[in-house]
Amino acid sequence: MAFPEKSKYVIIGAGIHGLSTAWHLAKELKARKAGSGEDILVVDKTAIGAGASGIACGVIRNNYYQPAMRELMAHSVALWEEDAEGYGYYPVGYMQISPEVMHEDVALIYEQQKKIGYTSVFIEGEKDCLKYMQENIFHDWQAKEITSILHEKKGGYAFNTKSLYRLADKAEAEGVRILPGVEVTGFKTDKESVTAVETNKATNPSDYVVVGPAPWARSFWNMLNLPR
Repeated sequence: MAFPEKSKYVIIGAGIHGLSTAWHLAKELKARKAGSGEDILVVDKTAIGAGASGIACGVIRNNYYQPAMRELMAHSVALWEEDAEGYGYYPVGYMQISPEVMHEDVALIYEQQKKIGYTSVFIEGEKDCLKYMQENIFHDWQAKEITSILHEKKGGYAFNTKSLYRLADKAEAEGVRILPGVEVTGFKTDKESVTAVETNKATNPSDYVVVGPAPWARSFWNMLNLPR
């Protein structure tokens, strides 16, 4: 695929955040009649999933302390469920099995999961935890000093490569261009913003630049102000 002379949106990194951002942005542009996936270019210096996304453990869970993060993860789990086979996702649930030192924190997570309707079970006390594990998970469970179990009925795990290529397929179906082997070497800027992305292939003038990892992607979505 020829390197485009200009792209309105350039996303750096073809990992899960970069590809997901490209796909959702393409759909949002189309829905708002503000453009399409053809306005978006994803570049990666190596290949799809060649970075952290390709070696991550693949766990899908909602086990976080921040309330906003839990709501985001609940939404994320729902997206995984929409195309479980395509993503290589197995909704086997998730368990946090903890000693007493973590009991209070895990109880807080459970209470906040209940508030957002996220299905989970909380078991307290060493005797009841042992019974729950032996009757429901492993009949020969013998771990000692476990005083809390948070069993999320949703969530599970996914195979990274299949997940990433499925996201790439969805993005490309919306017209997004994904170019591997393109290394970003710098940026051209004016006084207030990036005006072009410099790469080992060419310089690409752009209106918006997203760096794939999540904090950068969130900053981009906060900045983006498309007409509704």
